[in-house]
Amino acid sequence: MTAWRAVPCRSCEAWVIWAATAEGKRMPVDARPAAGGTVQLQTRPGSKTPAATVLDEAAAAGRVDLRKAHFATCPDADVWRRR
Repeated sequence: MTAWRAVPCRSCEAWVIWAATAEGKRMPVDARPAAGGTVQLQTRPGSKTPAATVLDEAAAAGRVDLRKAHFATCPDADVWRRR
């Protein structure tokens, strides 16, 4: 397993990993894998930022290595979400 850099959320102080989506957007992801997670992190060659892939429910079923998007778990997500 690769250890990516985790930083505290500026609102709730939970540990998050900043990842990049396939579209190149930054996405905060909870640092610890969690039951019900749908985000798969993978190392990107030549980058310290992991790639984030959101899996559908069927693909995520039974996986224990997946994380949750921090927007789904942060109590202050609406403050940070872009419209």
